[in-house]
Amino acid sequence: MANSQTNNYRIVTGISKYADNDVVNLSLDVEDGLLNNPAFLNLPVKLTDVATARLTFVAAMTDARKLGTDRTRLKLAAKQALVDLLLKLAFYCQGEAIHNLDALLSTGFEVVNTNRTSGPLDTPAIIAILNNVSGQLTVRGQGVVNGRMYKVRTSTDGGKSWTEWPQFNGARLMVLAPTVPGTVYLVAFCALGGSTGQSAWSNPVSIMST
Repeated sequence: MANSQTNNYRIVTGISKYADNDVVNLSLDVEDGLLNNPAFLNLPVKLTDVATARLTFVAAMTDARKLGTDRTRLKLAAKQALVDLLLKLAFYCQGEAIHNLDALLSTGFEVVNTNRTSGPLDTPAIIAILNNVSGQLTVRGQGVVNGRMYKVRTSTDGGKSWTEWPQFNGARLMVLAPTVPGTVYLVAFCALGGSTGQSAWSNPVSIMST
């Protein structure tokens, strides 16, 4: 897929229009995607600064629920600070990986095809599933171009029946909780969008919840 009409692919930069929780989730995806990523060795901002801005925004979101003009203003300022950092990373990654679609997809940012012709989505893939937190599985997936949302399904009977989880905004970090410790889960996910409504399901991966 890399080097195939890559000039048609762009990172989505309309981040300021995202809902608050979507900005937080995007930040988590990007922090994960760019950490020690060999395709992006000279990041214009430190990922630790992005993480700090994200935590500040989350705290401001919580505080703003108490209402008050000052609290709301602080939340908006914290959101903008995080968005500004994410945009710096987005423009840098776009410039570095303009001819490498795989690298673009590894960033954690949403990637779209600027060609207006709609077609079926590619099949996403599971990179890894982590079970280092009791009662929780963290699915790390490879997103696809024009994938707007992602849906995970699990089976505890070897694929005879499936349970679908709530949709996720990104594929880099999809947390499934609660899961039952000692239970073996078969996990697969798909991307939503495209001319058919959703992609094919990824190859399933089996893992035991701890």
